[in-house]
Amino acid sequence: MKYIIGSFLLIFSIGLKAQQTQTDAVYEKIIKEYTLNKDGSQEFHYYKKLKLNTHYSFNRLYGETFIIYNPEVQKLTINNCQTTHQDGKVTEAPFNALNEVLPRFASDAPFYNHLREMVVTHPGTEVGAILELDYTLFTAAGYYPGLMNDEILTESSPVQKEEIVIRIPENEELNYKVFNLRTAPEITSEGNFKVYRFTFSGIKENSHESYQPINQAHLPRIIFSTLTWEEALQFVYQQPIWNYKTDKKMQELVSEIRADNKYDLPFILKLNKEVAENINNWQIPWNYAGYKARIPIETWESNGGNPIEKSLMFTALLREGGINAYPALAIPSELYDPNIGCLPLIQDFLVQVNPRELEQMYLSATHVSNQNKVFQLDGQTMIGLNPENPWSEEISGPFENKVITNGTLIFDDSLKCSGSFEILLTEGVNPYYDLELDSNSIKSFISGFSGKEIIASSIINNAQFRSLVNLKVQSKKPAHQQNGYYFFELPENKKGTSAWHVNYLHSERSTPLEIPFGVNEQYSYEITIPENTRLVNPIELKEMKTPFGELVLSTAQKGNKIVVKRMLMIRQSEISQEFYPDFKSMLDLWNEMNYRKIILAEEKN
Repeated sequence: MKYIIGSFLLIFSIGLKAQQTQTDAVYEKIIKEYTLNKDGSQEFHYYKKLKLNTHYSFNRLYGETFIIYNPEVQKLTINNCQTTHQDGKVTEAPFNALNEVLPRFASDAPFYNHLREMVVTHPGTEVGAILELDYTLFTAAGYYPGLMNDEILTESSPVQKEEIVIRIPENEELNYKVFNLRTAPEITSEGNFKVYRFTFSGIKENSHESYQPINQAHLPRIIFSTLTWEEALQFVYQQPIWNYKTDKKMQELVSEIRADNKYDLPFILKLNKEVAENINNWQIPWNYAGYKARIPIETWESNGGNPIEKSLMFTALLREGGINAYPALAIPSELYDPNIGCLPLIQDFLVQVNPRELEQMYLSATHVSNQNKVFQLDGQTMIGLNPENPWSEEISGPFENKVITNGTLIFDDSLKCSGSFEILLTEGVNPYYDLELDSNSIKSFISGFSGKEIIASSIINNAQFRSLVNLKVQSKKPAHQQNGYYFFELPENKKGTSAWHVNYLHSERSTPLEIPFGVNEQYSYEITIPENTRLVNPIELKEMKTPFGELVLSTAQKGNKIVVKRMLMIRQSEISQEFYPDFKSMLDLWNEMNYRKIILAEEKN
C-alpha cells in the first residue's frame, strides 16, 4: 500500500510542477510586416496565432484585441479572425465581434475625438483553443515622416516564433539596430523592394518583477528607421508651430504673474504651475497625432493639449515673459543613435529654460517639479527643438544626491525628547523650488515629530545644487513604554530612501532593478539620556562595501550618550542581476526595524 501511495504522490507532485510551470498562453507565431511604398504610403500587416492554456488567459488577458488608428488617414482591414478548438472545429468571428470605440485616452480630448479603437472580440474562447488574428493597417502618404518603429520583441506570454519583415523601396536605406539578441536580418529583393527579414524563436515572456528599468533597454528589441534623427526632425520643423505667438488672454496671464514676481525664478515656477495644473493634460501618444502638433494659441483656446503641445505653449508663455526657452525631447542614451531617426523612442517632452539670473533648468509642462529635472535625466539624451539651431546633449551622472542629517537629541527624566537637526540636501533630492516658494516646507522633512512639535525652522543656505536647513523639535509625549522598556524610533529624512517605497525585495531576480535615484544618505545622532538609563539594543559596527555602494550601521552608548551612525550610499540607479543579492542584503539591513530605533531601560539601584 505504501508503494501505491508513494507512486501516487510522485505522480501528483510531477503533475503539480508541470501545472505550475505552464504559462497562461503561448504565442505559436507572430508576424509583423512593415512596408514603405514608393509614394510614401505605408502598410502594416499583423498576424498572431495564440494558444490558450488557462481560463485566466481568455477571461482576463486575451479575450479581446485592441487596435488604435486614425480613420482620417488610415484604413484598417480585418483579414481573418477565428478560433480553432481542440476537436479541430473552427469558429469564425461574427460581424458583431468587431466594434469601434473612442480610445480611452482621447475621451477628454475633443481635438482627438476622431481617433478610433477597434475592439476585436475573439469567438469561442476556451482552454486549449487557438486564436488567430490577421489584419492590415494602411496609412496615407505624408502622415508619417518615414517608416520607423521601436519594436520590443517580448510579450506577456512566451513566443515560439516571431518574424519582423521590413520592405522599403530599393532606392531607400534602412537604419536599424538589434538589442540584447545576436540576430542579423536576411536581406533579399522582391520586385522593386529591399526586404529585411528578422526571425526569432523561443522568446521568453515579459517578467512581472517590479522596479524594472523604465526605458526597458534590457529587453530584446529592434529599432529601425528610413531617416536619420536630423531628417526625422525636419518633418517636425516644417510644421507651423515655431512662431510662439500668444493672444491677448495669454499675455494677460503672463503680465499678471510677472507683476507679482519681478525675479525670474518665482515667475517661472508659478507660470509652470499654471500650465501644468490648469491646462488639461491629454495623454495622446504622439504617433497617434502623426508626429504633428497644434500651435500654442490653439492649445490655450482648447484648454488642453498633449505633452508636446503643452511644452510648446509653456515655451510661448515663458518667452512672452522675457525668458528664453525651447522645447526638448528626452531619449534614453542607450537607445539613441543619430543615424536612426526613430521618433517612437521619445520618452518625455520637457522645456529647457534659460533665465538671466539662474542656471539653465529643465521643467515639465505636464506636472510641477520641486527641482530642476536635469537631476532626473541621468542616462538621457536631450534634443532641443530649435529649427534655427538644433542641439543635443547627453545628461551623464550619476548625481550623488546627498541626504545628510546630523541631530542632537536630549531625553529628560520623563523621557520626552527635544533637540535640533541640521539637514544637507544636494542635487536631485534638494527640493530647491519648494524651499524658494515656501520656507515652511522644511517642517515636513523629518519623521517622528508632528508639525506642532517642530518649534523652529530656518534655511541656512538655499541654492539649486545644495540646501542647508535647521529644525528644532520638542516632543509632547514621552517615549513609548512597554513592559518596563522605552522605545524611540530614530527620525528619518523623508527625502532619502524612504521616498523609494521599496520595502520588500524577493530573494531572486531575473531582470535589472531600477531605483528612483542613487543616494548618499547619512545620519549622525548624539542622544543624551538620563542617568541610570541604559541602551538595550546596541549595534556593533556593521559595514558592507560593494561595487555599487556602501553601508555603515552603528549604535553605541558611552556614559549617558548614545551615538548613532547610519550611512547608505548607492552610486547608481540601476542594479544588475549580478549585484542584486548584495543590494538586497544591504537594503534589508538598512530597513531592519530593530536597527532603526533605540530601546532604553532604567537601571535599578
